[in-house]
Amino acid sequence: MSGLSSRPSTVYNGAPSTMAAPTLILPDRSRAIASDLRAQLGSNKVKDDGPTLTAYAVDASIYRIAPQAVVLVESEEDIAVTVRYAVSRGIPLTPRAAGTNLTGSAIGSGLILDVSRLNRILEVNREERWARVQPGVVLAELNRHLARQGLLFGPDPSSGDMCKLGGMLANNSSGPHTLRYGAVKDNVRALRICLTSGSRLNARAYRLDDPALERELAATPALRELLVLAQSHADLIRAKKPAVSKNSCGYNLFGLVDGLAEGRFDLPKLLVGSEGTLGVVSEATLTLVPKPKATLTALIHFRHLDEVGDAVPRLLALEPSALEVMDANTLDLIGRSAHGIPADAAATLLIELDADSCEVDVRERAEDMAAACRPYRLAAEMTVAFDPERREQLWKARKALYPTLYRFDPLKKPINFVDDVVVRAERISDLIRYLEGFFAGQRVPVAIFGHIGNGNAHIVPLLNVNDDKDFEKMVQAYHEIHETVLSRFGGSICGEHGDGRVRAEYVRKMFGEELYRLFAEVKRIFDPDRVLNPGIKIGDAPFTDHIDYTRLSKSCATCAKCNAVCPVYDVFQSEDMSSRGWFEIVTAKDYSYLDSKRVVEACLNCKSCRTVCPAGVDVSDLILQKRAEHPNRLAGWIFRWQARGGSFESLLRLLGKTQRLWDRPALRRLLEWTTRPVMKLLAATARLPHDLKLPKLAARQLRERYRELVPSGESSPPGGVAYFHGCAANYFDDGVGDAVVGVLRRHGVEPALPPQRCSGTPIQTYGHVELAREGARFNLRSFAPYGTIVTGCASCTLMLKDYPTLFPDGAEREEAERLAKKVVHIAEFVARSPKQPAMKASGSRTQSVTYHSSCHLRAAGVTKEPRKILASLPGVNFAEMPDADRCAGGAGTFVVKDYATSQRIVERKVRAVEQVGADVVATSCPACMIQLHNNLPERVQVKHVAQMLNDAYEAADRTAKASGS
Repeated sequence: MSGLSSRPSTVYNGAPSTMAAPTLILPDRSRAIASDLRAQLGSNKVKDDGPTLTAYAVDASIYRIAPQAVVLVESEEDIAVTVRYAVSRGIPLTPRAAGTNLTGSAIGSGLILDVSRLNRILEVNREERWARVQPGVVLAELNRHLARQGLLFGPDPSSGDMCKLGGMLANNSSGPHTLRYGAVKDNVRALRICLTSGSRLNARAYRLDDPALERELAATPALRELLVLAQSHADLIRAKKPAVSKNSCGYNLFGLVDGLAEGRFDLPKLLVGSEGTLGVVSEATLTLVPKPKATLTALIHFRHLDEVGDAVPRLLALEPSALEVMDANTLDLIGRSAHGIPADAAATLLIELDADSCEVDVRERAEDMAAACRPYRLAAEMTVAFDPERREQLWKARKALYPTLYRFDPLKKPINFVDDVVVRAERISDLIRYLEGFFAGQRVPVAIFGHIGNGNAHIVPLLNVNDDKDFEKMVQAYHEIHETVLSRFGGSICGEHGDGRVRAEYVRKMFGEELYRLFAEVKRIFDPDRVLNPGIKIGDAPFTDHIDYTRLSKSCATCAKCNAVCPVYDVFQSEDMSSRGWFEIVTAKDYSYLDSKRVVEACLNCKSCRTVCPAGVDVSDLILQKRAEHPNRLAGWIFRWQARGGSFESLLRLLGKTQRLWDRPALRRLLEWTTRPVMKLLAATARLPHDLKLPKLAARQLRERYRELVPSGESSPPGGVAYFHGCAANYFDDGVGDAVVGVLRRHGVEPALPPQRCSGTPIQTYGHVELAREGARFNLRSFAPYGTIVTGCASCTLMLKDYPTLFPDGAEREEAERLAKKVVHIAEFVARSPKQPAMKASGSRTQSVTYHSSCHLRAAGVTKEPRKILASLPGVNFAEMPDADRCAGGAGTFVVKDYATSQRIVERKVRAVEQVGADVVATSCPACMIQLHNNLPERVQVKHVAQMLNDAYEAADRTAKASGS
């Protein structure tokens, strides 16, 4: 599709809706543009290769437009250079942060200026409650940082885990807690803006009599023009101000005029929400608020929609921080049973109340809430939560709602084209009733949800835009609903998502010709050459231009939740090195492994994308499929040698016996140098780092140390419990395998150690699917007789559970499914065990212990059990560390495959451990243990969860023996 529609032109109400518009892309200039910018900025900041352009052609909207080049700016000067170049050549320039925008304003046909690497929190003033930040800072990370000082930044869009401040400033984002904290425009003190001249503007609220304002007016003539425009048309602007509680449509001349009436020239009010069309933000000073002392969250299920509208004023009287609604259609689409929603609920309200002081009892406020709802017919008792974990569960469905809708139908996808309307809060029930009736008439499934407290509804119909009938329904709904919101409800077409390209054609209709001309004049004042994000906010192009029909038939919502947890993106901050970008690259029609090798081989296969994706997409599996088309030959030879056992294990034993001789600095440097040619066959970045602390190899491997547990060939296979130890526990002399056996024995189990091969995770990672399948067949036969299969390694746990994916439907798949159901991690086994062996503190002082949640164990669904076990240990003070769920960068052999990147990934984890002040980091992954041991200070121990348990059991044994003697 190359970003353009191939559908025929459609006429709606007599107006042509052109779906095949001329492209602005000039391919013959692309290389020259990138070359010019590399000369000025450096080669590592400018990209124009095919995979990069593919990744940056999309954001979270329904559109696709491929750029000519991408600039990854790292300073204010980089921004100025890029802007000046774009203006001098007349090349469209689109600022971009996280690309979570739903309106298509983060994609463009010229230059993409990605601010993601400008991601520092520059200053926090706790006393005056403000923070100075760069636009690439992720909202969730900013608030985690501020929480340590008892502060937060109030606006909280549901994309908060991955959206960045630059995009929030561009869209005037708000979110569920707008009732308490307002939108972004209400929380900005100052901005640093790069203008099309390349000069910087210090945009803040100036007193009209402030000498500093006169200096700014003299330095930036555009500001004087703007001031004159606002003053001379103040009456028109006031008259056209939308009569709703929130609005992000058009330019916010309303806030500017309101400020003038109070003697202020409030520039941030205009620039926030301008969607990168007036300048590029390089820095923002944000207003902060105290973090609530306590919070309650509640779900209220109404049987009748009419009563929801009546209840809203009563609930607003309680001064909630958030008041959300999900209608019956939405509840049906996301699955009522999955979220505990009663079958007869016509709508569910989610309400949150905050306490600003410890004197306020949120439990009493819950009683006030129950009293407010007593007159209404509820479908179930109100669900109330006070602790953070339970409250997060109540929010889970709401925050993941949009991408979750991608699971509904393989063809019909949630389409954002009329998704952000606002009416007066007291009319929200009327609006929902109208919308439900409209879409029922169209026979279109629709989710209606949003911020009922201020009348902001999000409307997401499910359509197959590649079907002519559904396409016509979309065009009809777009015009009729927007017209109805304006004429019948007196509302706004845009509350918080921005106009982008999806609503640009309706800005004129919403405000009328006179005010629209003022908007166009504002655009001319700041961007006379129309270089900054052309077609966004000001434009008449039909919303159907550039719809990505191909992508909208795929499973990915491009919401970027996966980017928020992708360790590679965390390091490179570039869309081509991200989970979402990889999905676009490997599913593109023109995909080529040779062209895309650098990005395809960058994935760690950590499965974090799969863990967080509400749509159930496993990007890492797509990557593995592409690697399987070009399996690594060296890795294949090594894995085949390992599968044969014998000489491979003999070599490891020899290395274990002689490790104290060869594992020395000088010999390790020599080893790294001599093995370089061979390592290059594994990957261009591969090496055996001389400074990597290697685990101690076992001179006597686990299966030799526990021969009594290995079934003999003559005996019949035993029932009961088998221990799948995996490679690391067998080959390393690190005590992990011994600890698992020790723990099982104390729980009354004598585990068997059946013959076994590598679970297959590293084999699959290097593209050898058939070899992984062979190993799986061997393990299926060997472990079939056992009722329970205990694992200690995170990757083995996940791989055994995933064995069914290796086989097509049939007998082998059924056998794999039976085995998968029998697999339990040692932490799960202990948590379920009826036995409770005695435990004692293993040391003389209390230890501070934290938990690193291994990616594969998390993907296998094991998250709570290890934490509960660690918290129950005597002599242990368990502390949850920040970023506990982030990848540590070990990822099997990735630490060897790309040592430099792995060390950049682990930096975040090291900071987290230091922040929590842990003496011990517990985990369940051999690669993670190597990585953490290699990077943490000597004083911090790294242990397996089973080792922590076994230490406590052994301490109890010693105490019992001592008391007995």
